[in-house]
Amino acid sequence: MNPLIDIRRHAPNGFTYCISARGVGGVDGGAAFDTIERCLFDAAASLGHYFPLVEIRFEGGLLGACATDTLRRAPQTIVARIPTQPEAA
Repeated sequence: MNPLIDIRRHAPNGFTYCISARGVGGVDGGAAFDTIERCLFDAAASLGHYFPLVEIRFEGGLLGACATDTLRRAPQTIVARIPTQPEAA
């Protein structure tokens, strides 16, 4: 079973994460990060090399699976999966 990293907005320019076993229970990352990339990097670093693959969720939407090593080396690849919201007219 792959752990689930759930990224949430903490403030307009802040992000936090929680790591759980597919959404059950979970451990809060304990800090707010100024970028999603830093948030993902910290989450991956906290998992170490124990889990080669993780599921990623952002604001309740599942983004898919990713290699934990990719989160440490290139978190921007996950950020690119986050759908952008259209600006209000």
